[in-house]
Amino acid sequence: MKLERSFYERNTLIVARELLGCVLVHITPENITKGRIVETEAYIGPEDKGAHSYRGRHTPRMDPLYKTGGFAYIYQLHGYNYCINVVTQKEGIPQAVLIRALEPVEGLELMAKRRKIDISDSRKSNLKNLTNGPSKLCQAMNINTSLNGIDLCEDEIFITDQTGLRSDEEVITAPRVNIDYAEEYRDKLWRFLLRGNAFVSKGYKG
Repeated sequence: MKLERSFYERNTLIVARELLGCVLVHITPENITKGRIVETEAYIGPEDKGAHSYRGRHTPRMDPLYKTGGFAYIYQLHGYNYCINVVTQKEGIPQAVLIRALEPVEGLELMAKRRKIDISDSRKSNLKNLTNGPSKLCQAMNINTSLNGIDLCEDEIFITDQTGLRSDEEVITAPRVNIDYAEEYRDKLWRFLLRGNAFVSKGYKG
């Protein structure tokens, strides 16, 4: 079942945790790709020195961050690398959850084609590299800044709760990645992931 607006319009830390086990879906003319969310990071707006919206920063490309929960904030890192964030909270509260890693569920061959990775029987070890990082998953799912601001409650790109967490899966927390500039906020345990999952990003130290 597709997640409703009310799921996103809540405390960002709760949303970041409860997105684990949900499935990100992107429907394109090529086909459907799906990935199960196994790692997230929460960004808590103007107070958070690691957030784009720290101190109320607001540029035109950041407009989706200031919408109500359930929209996508997608930004470009460098080259053709992108990150997708799920906007949370009510309108005017610029908080979001970064999707850091997915476990591929459907459309694996298309994901591999986009990532230029061989996942044939002889190269199954490459499978975990399809979506084990925020830029990797965006490339595999064909997500870029042309989708910035898209409504995740509509029918092109959305999230479902069709799988949920299994009884043997444990959610753990850790500091966020690559935000050394965030001073004391660097050590906040606002990263959520499934312990032992093969598809979490390489930044996880255990």
